[in-house]
Amino acid sequence: MAPLVEKEGSSGGDKRPPMAVAMEWVSRITTVALMMVLPAGGGYWLDQRCGTGPWLLVLGAGGGLILGMMLLMAMVDGAKRNKTSGRHDKTS
Repeated sequence: MAPLVEKEGSSGGDKRPPMAVAMEWVSRITTVALMMVLPAGGGYWLDQRCGTGPWLLVLGAGGGLILGMMLLMAMVDGAKRNKTSGRHDKTS
């Protein structure tokens, strides 16, 4: 089991094991990536079924980009808020 020792210069005084911190980041990155890619994939699929050309793909890609950026900004805002309060974020 990994020690719960805080390394000097670590971010935010997080006392969780390094694997727990890494898994939290993997979850965040996967969530953002899927939020950006799935709408474009859905648009492509709908274009194929409806024969609408690339329009739904472009709409899905644009929507996914906007949603992904909104999620990233919310994560950064939450991290800043939690850093000032001295606790780590479990929900974003």
